[in-house]
Amino acid sequence: MKVAAKVSIALLVLPVLAASAGRPPRHAAPQSPFGDVTLTATPAQYEGKCPVRIHFIGKVGIAVHPMAFNYHFERSDGARSQLKVVRVNNPNAQFWNVPEWWQLGTSGQHLQVWEKLLVASGNTRIESSQASVDITCK
Repeated sequence: MKVAAKVSIALLVLPVLAASAGRPPRHAAPQSPFGDVTLTATPAQYEGKCPVRIHFIGKVGIAVHPMAFNYHFERSDGARSQLKVVRVNNPNAQFWNVPEWWQLGTSGQHLQVWEKLLVASGNTRIESSQASVDITCK
């Protein structure tokens, strides 16, 4: 009985091994050139005289050296910033800051707006979460 069990296991395993023998070896997925990509807005909440100038700062994690990437910002009103290119040659760079400003609002308005950062290098494209801002103009 023990011999029969060993034979039946071998009959189950051998076809799987034979089927995988003709396949090329699997390779690990290529490493992303980016670490975390984040965006923050300052101030995130504003109440006062308008127009107000909101400062957005993107933080792009650098995982590969040297590298080049492009980026742009997209806003809740549909506008897009100009595409910019960054070259990172410093092997010690762990992140790269990218700034953006948006001036908006008139007296009496209440606005809820956002921006997001989109970065790309080669075939890798990543976008940040939206950085939201709540504005009450006096």
